[in-house]
Amino acid sequence: MMETPNQKAFSRMVDAYLAGTATEEEKAILEKYYDSFADEPDVLDSMSDSAIKSAGDRMKANIDYTIETEERASKWRPWKYAGIAASFLLIAAAGGYFYLSPDQKPLNQNQAQVINAIVPGSNKAVLTLSNGSQIALNGSKNGKLANEDGTTVMKSAEGQLVYNQGDNASTTTAYNSVATPKGGQYQVNLPDGTKVWLNAASSLKYPVNFSGNERRVELSGEAYFEVAKNKTKPFRVVTAEQQVEVLGTHFDINAYSDELSTKTSLMEGSVRVKQINSQANTLLVPGQQAILKNGNDQFKLKNIDLDEAIAWKNGYFMFDEEPLPSILRKVARWYDVDIKYKGMSPDTKLSFSGTLSRYSNVSKVIRKLELTESVHFTIEGRTIIVSPYTAQ
Repeated sequence: MMETPNQKAFSRMVDAYLAGTATEEEKAILEKYYDSFADEPDVLDSMSDSAIKSAGDRMKANIDYTIETEERASKWRPWKYAGIAASFLLIAAAGGYFYLSPDQKPLNQNQAQVINAIVPGSNKAVLTLSNGSQIALNGSKNGKLANEDGTTVMKSAEGQLVYNQGDNASTTTAYNSVATPKGGQYQVNLPDGTKVWLNAASSLKYPVNFSGNERRVELSGEAYFEVAKNKTKPFRVVTAEQQVEVLGTHFDINAYSDELSTKTSLMEGSVRVKQINSQANTLLVPGQQAILKNGNDQFKLKNIDLDEAIAWKNGYFMFDEEPLPSILRKVARWYDVDIKYKGMSPDTKLSFSGTLSRYSNVSKVIRKLELTESVHFTIEGRTIIVSPYTAQ
């Protein structure tokens, strides 16, 4: 069990946290409490209820002051450290229990077990070889997995799928594919040296040898590409709505079938994006995103925050005025849960901004959203039920 600091020391740490002057050690202490008090509800027993409530009230006042009045009902704003402390203290002020929502009813044992069973995603995927046989990559041993037409397929010590094209590689076209489930992600190193990171519920189909005059792969879902340079052999990524053509560059494609559009975000180099069924195309420069609405033949270009575009790859949820339904689709894919709306439209216009670790418990994510007092969540099995917030 963690050692509890005295009330004065704890209060000083909170003040420093809010002011942005806390030391790394103090930040670590508060964040460790935030992560562990659900498992150790007595961690704050040595502090009086009044002291805890006072700290919580100060944090609540800070939140109310920071969020603009007209946005309080629909926006969550991130504070790099104060936001973490706010969530911790507001919940701790109710007595140290772990909460799902602002109604402040402590979880019973069955509820806690359900939430603990909903874990963040991890490295897992299924490799399908050219003969149709399948290999669960998260369950396979490191080392050689197969030989495909002279190309060795391996799982590296770092857990990546790696293709090493030999001198006697065949010129015939044999295809492999990798698919991640909901709650999965995986990195694939293709035969030409291109690196691909697959997000949850995504798949990539590719030849085991790039022997022709192009390097062509097919994507469903989302992936980040670091394409090996080859001026004589363009690299093409085909999705249901578009084709991206590059010679060597870094970019992200979000092409989930349940999203309203396909988004291509460019980090470096240049890419040309073409609509599959028309002549519409556009050229991206770094920092731009091309948006193609499903069934449309016109691209919309916008300047973006690149950190936000690839936050998923770096282990974060990052939202900037993002609609609630879009946020919850990401939550559903990463935590392998279903989303159900009750008493509100699944097309709600509520939007939020903020940053959270993708490796947080799912309850931390929804609890952050609930702090806006605009939406309420309950968890039943592996279903998250979304409803309007009502004051208790």
